[in-house]
Amino acid sequence: MDVGATGLLHDLLEKTFAELGASGPMIRTILLRDRHFAGQRFRCGGFQAVWLAGESEIVFYDEGGTPVKAIRLEESDKKAAA
Repeated sequence: MDVGATGLLHDLLEKTFAELGASGPMIRTILLRDRHFAGQRFRCGGFQAVWLAGESEIVFYDEGGTPVKAIRLEESDKKAAA
């Protein structure tokens, strides 16, 4: 992922967390499985978002771990390009 895409991802995460009512700093964790990259988890104000390696969507979860929103990355890329 290049620097521009990283900025777009960060903006998308911040915007979606705010829409869900989360506030505070966003913390990123790299997910590993058998010492290999498996994805990333982002936490903010009790909510979390998970982006698994090889997947084209980010899934957002509430404080109880219930999925509340999924965003396909292709859709958000098209909106950002418009």
